[in-house]
Amino acid sequence: MIWGEGVRQAGAARRGDADSALVREAQAGGSGAYSELVHRYQDRIYTVISGMIAAREDALDLTQETFLKAYTALGRFRQDAGFYTWLYQIAVHLCIDYNRKRQRYQEPLPLDGSLLRDLGAEPQDTSPASDPERSTINVHLRAAIHAALQALGEPFRTAVILHDVEGLSQEEIAAIMHCPLGTAKSRIQRGRGQLRQLLRPFVQPDAQ
Repeated sequence: MIWGEGVRQAGAARRGDADSALVREAQAGGSGAYSELVHRYQDRIYTVISGMIAAREDALDLTQETFLKAYTALGRFRQDAGFYTWLYQIAVHLCIDYNRKRQRYQEPLPLDGSLLRDLGAEPQDTSPASDPERSTINVHLRAAIHAALQALGEPFRTAVILHDVEGLSQEEIAAIMHCPLGTAKSRIQRGRGQLRQLLRPFVQPDAQ
């Protein structure tokens, strides 16, 4: 576990160094450098936004707006945080503003296996030998999770999506949401706790 975490951190550090070099080149006027940064992160940013915005076309528009906004502000970016963390900050805040203006709920992404297990389900097995009944239960549980996430208010919903869908660390979420680390941890825990309560009748139908 420690060795695996060390490898992950080393890989992140290398990506951060490469990003920093590209940012400096883009700030100096290298258009190709910023294009490379867009290429690196456009799919991940779209994943975040499409987890918070229901309409695909709106999610695509907000993804483009994220990179345009980042480009116009690039000269002021001092790299106190990593470039992709900075992008996440821009994307999340654009989504929050979008939803406040329209006052509507969003359609979240399917959650990963870790949260499904945490809520009482197993990761869906699509192999021929898989249990059809278990697969059906998990499909319905995913739908129930989607509905429960829609009932969560901010900032808990954003914290859960960033942590359990995107797999970001608590430190990264704190940076993105402009809050202390302890606050980020609390938001994740409270969001997950609220999800458990909402989903309790589903995963524990006999519970009172």
